Amino acid sequence: MFKPLINRGLVYGLPLFFAFLAGFLIYVNVRENNRERGIRENKALTAGTITEIDERGYKKRDRVSYTYTFEGRQYAAVRWIHVPEAWKSTLPGQTIPVALDARAPENSLFLVFPLDFEGLNLPYPDSIRLRFPFP
Repeated sequence: MFKPLINRGLVYGLPLFFAFLAGFLIYVNVRENNRERGIRENKALTAGTITEIDERGYKKRDRVSYTYTFEGRQYAAVRWIHVPEAWKSTLPGQTIPVALDARAPENSLFLVFPLDFEGLNLPYPDSIRLRFPFP
């Protein structure tokens, strides 16, 4: 007899897959926006230390691990950014400013680029400009 050209499972499964994918991407975007908004609204600053730079190559970004202390408790965090090649040997072990959400201190962002400071309405300090000149 007649055999269908398209599998029925594919007809129903493909839209479901794209719906789940869209939902996941929206969730990740909303979570990231809430995290950044919390840092801006409940901003606290502390010092942190870059512990490791891992060149994993995810979208040409590096995984930068850092630690910081807030109200006597130590936290560890990761930020995926592109680190200039000239900085990769000098960043680990450096003390850098960390902005965090005072209500949820596990939400943090270490500040090293001028745009990081601009996003939080903070001046870009000369101490960082001199330690990490752009290549």
